[in-house]
Amino acid sequence: MDQDHIPPRTTALAALLAALAWPAAPLAGEGDTNPLRFYQDTRGSYLQATLGVDYAYFSQDNAWYGADRAKFGTDIDSWSESLIRPGLEGQVVLANSQSIYGRIDVVQANTFGGIDASFTNAELGDVSWLGIDKAYLGWRSGTLFSSLGTDFLDLSFGRQIYTTGTAFLFGSEGGAGFRRAAYYLGGRRSADYAAIARIKIGPWSGDLFYFENNSLFPYNTSAGGATVEYAFTPTATLGGTMAALESDVPSRDGMHLFDLRGSVKPFELGQGPAALQPLTFAAEFVREDREDGMDDGSGWYASVSYQFAQLPWKPELTYRYASFDEDYDVLFYSAVDWGSWFQGEITGEYDLFNENLDSHMLRLKLQPAEPLTVNLIHYAFSLHDAQAMGVTSDDYVDEWNLIVDWTATPHLTLSLVGAYALPDDGAKQRFGDDENWTAGMVMATVRY
Repeated sequence: MDQDHIPPRTTALAALLAALAWPAAPLAGEGDTNPLRFYQDTRGSYLQATLGVDYAYFSQDNAWYGADRAKFGTDIDSWSESLIRPGLEGQVVLANSQSIYGRIDVVQANTFGGIDASFTNAELGDVSWLGIDKAYLGWRSGTLFSSLGTDFLDLSFGRQIYTTGTAFLFGSEGGAGFRRAAYYLGGRRSADYAAIARIKIGPWSGDLFYFENNSLFPYNTSAGGATVEYAFTPTATLGGTMAALESDVPSRDGMHLFDLRGSVKPFELGQGPAALQPLTFAAEFVREDREDGMDDGSGWYASVSYQFAQLPWKPELTYRYASFDEDYDVLFYSAVDWGSWFQGEITGEYDLFNENLDSHMLRLKLQPAEPLTVNLIHYAFSLHDAQAMGVTSDDYVDEWNLIVDWTATPHLTLSLVGAYALPDDGAKQRFGDDENWTAGMVMATVRY
């Protein structure tokens, strides 16, 4: 298992992406000033240290529906993961507001105190890894092309992450777990090399990209392509990505990708009734065309959500259906929010990874206080093709997640996660056991 098959979770939960094209991760200097900034001039040039610290403690009972020892030779009980990520970033502002920017950071990743639920350290025990994750340079055009807008062109290269849309397709080109430790926290997410040219003019934006993933194992994949997005309004967007792959993995080599996605608040766009304006629809479809003799794959989702913003706790309800056939390759997906795109803190993190999977998700999001967010999520999972899994029933798992996030300070977030998965006939046949799998996690995240 590696990033080619099981991407790590995002190290810290981000707000759900508002735009369908996610640009290079903004430098910490953009917006609130980093207290670790030690140089800044009147033109906007600066240099600052960055620091990320993550710690998570995991506890599980009846892992793999009670079949952990029978299937994998050891019991799963509890373990811890941590990341320490010091770095340096800055920018130099030139004539016409042009800027040269860059970042480098080093990650110390650790798994200790037990075997993780994906067994990535089963033969290694406690694991520590030290390495460079991000190391990139870039240039923004400022007002050099003033008639085309500020920062019309943005060029960057190096070890960075390329993300499209909501990370359904591309969002993490590195790999974690095994000798790199921290399977869940995912300290190594950047591509081994990525070159990205971003263009934005009015409502249009687009990327030309090339990246080489950073696999844990001696087979690698590179991708090159283009992304185009159009924002009709801030709440109505349409975009797509086309890419071609070269890979040491036969099922990926020569693959062509076609991705179409969009989101809209139709009643806000059409100035409809105020009560219906929070209603949001979103969808995405990916087609994977392979070389002759190999089956093509497809994956897609459609969702609808509504927020009762005037009610106490601002409840938001979301329903989503997602489908991935048995030939779909998850490639380099990642997480941007709870449930997207690791579906379930048990099933999506350790068992099924958006391959041969259909899911119904119902989510209630509450905000009892400004720094506190509560998510209650239910998933009904079924197999897209039971035969391909070697079982006769496509009913797989029902899973419940309860997640509480507390933003204690602008730099510290605490998360408490509880998950409960009930196996249906498909999972019982696959694992030969029928216990209910429970999981808990406490996570602290520090960012400067």
